[in-house]
Amino acid sequence: MAVTDLPVKESALISASYSLNLSENRLLLLTLIIAKELLDAAELNNLLGNRIEVSAERYADMFDVPKESAYSLMQDTCRSLFKRQFSYTEQANNGNLWHRTSHWVIDIAYLNETNTVSLNLAPAVISSIVDLEQHLTSYDIRKVVNLNNAHTIRLYELLTTLHRTGGTSRVSLEELRHKLGILEGEYKRMFDFKRQVLDYSIAQINENTDICVSYEQHREVRTISGFTFKIETKKDT
Repeated sequence: MAVTDLPVKESALISASYSLNLSENRLLLLTLIIAKELLDAAELNNLLGNRIEVSAERYADMFDVPKESAYSLMQDTCRSLFKRQFSYTEQANNGNLWHRTSHWVIDIAYLNETNTVSLNLAPAVISSIVDLEQHLTSYDIRKVVNLNNAHTIRLYELLTTLHRTGGTSRVSLEELRHKLGILEGEYKRMFDFKRQVLDYSIAQINENTDICVSYEQHREVRTISGFTFKIETKKDT
């Protein structure tokens, strides 16, 4: 597959309120790669109501994990991903907004003889693949392969969206926590949030991706209320 043909995730999915762990995120990304290959091969109809096969060998090669453990990891990940949901809005003909919730996958299966799993993507996910060319948000999936934390991947997606669409780079603390999929009881102390999530993720992004990020924090009285991100594309990528 050519570099220019790498798959993307539609902005509606990136900005949706979902929280996937690292293994789920990786399996989904690889599934989208294979789905995009089918799309390139003009076999889109095969995605609707049918499964996408992912081999343990390809997963291991993509994410540099031991081949011996890749298959069992993929099985466990399929089961957890099957339970996951995401939310998004869709405009009705009269201009009103439907608030929808969808699963990522609607069917999973395993083939022990070939160490392969298969996933049947939900229609909402397939439709985002169909509309790749109509949506602005895109990123090279290979740039997130070396990110080893789900919050980090989510922050990279958010920042890339802001950077490429020209959106405001100021994000409230509440919105940022929501976009990163952080639960209400997690990282309640700002010290913990910055050290374990924000600063850690930015260090990973700066080291492993095509952008360089810094931020300025904003306060209301003595409480940090949000952040403004400065995002620059690295010249050598």
